[in-house]
Amino acid sequence: MKFTFLVLSAAFAAAAPLSRSTDVRLITYNIRLAPNKPQWGEERWPVRRPRLTAQINYETSGRPESIVCMQEALYPQIQDIQQDLGSEWDYYGIGRRGGQSDEFSPIFYRPSVWNIEDKKTYWLSDTPEKVGSRGWDAAFPRIVTVARFEHAATGNRMVYMCTHFDHKGKKARANSAKLITDIAENWSVHDGETIPVFIGGDLNSSPSGAAYKHLAKTMNDVKSLVPQSKRYGHSSYTYTGFTTVPWDDMYLDHIFVHDPTGIEFKAFAVVNSRYEDGVFISDHRPVVVDVRLNQVSRKQRRTGEKKDEF
Repeated sequence: MKFTFLVLSAAFAAAAPLSRSTDVRLITYNIRLAPNKPQWGEERWPVRRPRLTAQINYETSGRPESIVCMQEALYPQIQDIQQDLGSEWDYYGIGRRGGQSDEFSPIFYRPSVWNIEDKKTYWLSDTPEKVGSRGWDAAFPRIVTVARFEHAATGNRMVYMCTHFDHKGKKARANSAKLITDIAENWSVHDGETIPVFIGGDLNSSPSGAAYKHLAKTMNDVKSLVPQSKRYGHSSYTYTGFTTVPWDDMYLDHIFVHDPTGIEFKAFAVVNSRYEDGVFISDHRPVVVDVRLNQVSRKQRRTGEKKDEF
């Protein structure tokens, strides 16, 4: 009788569907590059480094599905961050002038949790495939890093795009938003499956700016999808500079979702980048979002295959 019970229990367990939901923490963080001549109020990278990596470790501890996108990261900084976070972490990204040159917009993740199925870097310009191309009235080349992830345990897929819009060119920011929209649409379908696409980054655009308005018209700011009661931290600014006086503070850092279907939006936060020791970890605050990806019927909303790559 005991043997029969065990066999039946095993059969029922095998037949029971596995949970297909995946809880994910997404972070976007402009970490501030490591300049040779720091600004007034800015500490050098060796001072900021342990605070930054400790903060990332804390925000992702116990959350193995966390994915962190960064802006302004230089290659030596990326090496430092990877060393401090440990071997469980890896990243995808290249410099905005190609290879290891200049600023990255890297995406950090845990390979034991996520498989990268596809990845690509685009330049925010009229020639997105051209390495180092500078678009419109931008002061510098700008990029968007794109990766499609598959969750190892559930098979759920998602795309995370990490970008940093130009700080000078208004036309560049507006056109970058349009290009980002097209890229997100292109990556939102794979093998007939509609995949969640998230865009994180420093847009150098407040909600009143043209770039933000375009994205908000074609996508959803995740903050708006999280109930007020589940929002935490700062509500007005993500850029602080290196001063406690908010004269130039702005809301520049955002996370958008291309299509919220099948996603639960659990929490949203803009957390501190300065604590009681008075050291600014960065001149930006990190934006943190908790979502749950549910395996839903994701029928392709349109005919045709994935669009040609840019």
